[in-house]
Amino acid sequence: MKPKRLGKQSPRYSFFLNPYSDVRFTSCPKCRKRTRQRKLPLVIHVDPFNPVAINKTCRYCPACDLLIAHKDEIEQQLSLLFARHDFTLIGNDYLVIGTQDRADWRRGMTTSLTIQEMLNSLHDFNEMLRFEPGFR
Repeated sequence: MKPKRLGKQSPRYSFFLNPYSDVRFTSCPKCRKRTRQRKLPLVIHVDPFNPVAINKTCRYCPACDLLIAHKDEIEQQLSLLFARHDFTLIGNDYLVIGTQDRADWRRGMTTSLTIQEMLNSLHDFNEMLRFEPGFR
């Protein structure tokens, strides 16, 4: 059975939202190779119904096609964004739902995209992963 997709674009990346502020995953948790940095627009659903896209530098493992975003950094960027636009959304629950192509993100920076336009440009994640840090 084919999984339901929210976005209209092809899915990309396995994704891990790192909740640990003291662990930065400079090595891939799957294959242990060094991760690189990749800056790309992340699409985030913020409750109650506020999709936003932020340009975010993430850790990336090309061997595993794994994208790792740090929760504390995303929350800081969301707080700064909502402090300027709608402070009532600061601290609301959110879910990182995928990525956008840079051209679509830039277009959204100059004109407001409708929710349907955001979904049309959304690349879902192939899968969402969870890792526990290994303490030695």
